[in-house]
Amino acid sequence: MIAYSFAAFLCSIMYAFSAIFCKIGLQNAVAGSFSLSRLFEFLIHRKIWVLGVAMSGLANIAMIQIQSRLDISIVYSFLNLSYVLILILGHYWLKEMLSQLQWIGVAIVIIGTVLLLIVPDPVSGHATNYKVLIVMTVFAVTAVISLVLAARVYSSETNYEIFFALCTGICFGSLEIYLKTTTNLVSDELGGFSIFSLSSVSSFIQSWPFIAMFFFGAVGWLCLQMTYSHGNISVTVPIVAVTQRVVSVLAGYFVFDEDFSLLRITSILSIICGVLVLVLASIRARPVRVA
Repeated sequence: MIAYSFAAFLCSIMYAFSAIFCKIGLQNAVAGSFSLSRLFEFLIHRKIWVLGVAMSGLANIAMIQIQSRLDISIVYSFLNLSYVLILILGHYWLKEMLSQLQWIGVAIVIIGTVLLLIVPDPVSGHATNYKVLIVMTVFAVTAVISLVLAARVYSSETNYEIFFALCTGICFGSLEIYLKTTTNLVSDELGGFSIFSLSSVSSFIQSWPFIAMFFFGAVGWLCLQMTYSHGNISVTVPIVAVTQRVVSVLAGYFVFDEDFSLLRITSILSIICGVLVLVLASIRARPVRVA
C-alpha cells in the first residue's frame, strides 16, 4: 500500500497547484457579482484557470483508483496535506499573509499526516450500508440548498463566500462517499476494480451511484468557482477542507464500517483540528494581500 500512499501524496501536490492556478485565473473576476454567466464568460479567456482545472481532473482520475484500495477515512484525510500546500503557495505566490496561529495549524496538519502514514490497517472497510447512505444524502442536499439560498440573501456581505465554501465541502465529501460506493459496487460485481480495465470503467459509469456522484461533483465544482472568485483562499480553502473531511470520516465509520483504531483516530483528529485552527485563525486575522 506504500505505492498508493505515495500516489495520494502526488495528488495532493496536484490539487494544491490546481487551486492556486484557478485562483490566479479568477482574480478580479466579476467582483461583487453573483452571476455565473458573467463568471463563465470571463473564464473563456483565462488559460491558467484551464490548466488548474486540467490538473485537478487528472488528480481526480487517479483518486478513483487510489480510493478503491484504501479506506475513505485514510486516503481523503491524507489529502488534507494539499490544503496546507495551498496555504503555503498562496503565501509565497499570491502574497496572502499568514499569521503565527495559521502556521501552527499547518504544523498540526503535517503531524497528523505523518501519523496517518504509519496506521497499520489502511484497508478495513466493509460493504456499503445503503440505509445510512440515503440518510446522509438527504441531509447533504438539504444543507446545500439552505446554504445557497443564504448566500443569495447575504450576497452583499463581505464574507458571503463562506456559504459557498461550506457547500463545496459538503458536496465534495458526498462525492467521495459515492465514489467509494461506486467502486465497491463494481468490485462486488467483477471481483475487483481497475481504472485501466474497460469492464470496470463501463460498470463504473453505468452503476446507479455514479449519477449521485456526478450530481455532487457538478454542484460542488460550481460552488468552488464561486468560492475562488471571492475572498482569500487562506480563509475559504480551510473551510472546504474541514467540512469535506468531517463528511467523509463520518461516512467511513457509519456507511463503510471502517475500523477506527486509536492511532487512526488520533491522526484524523489531529488533521481536522489543524484545519479547524486554520479556519479560525484565518477568519480572525482577516489576512490581506500586499503589493
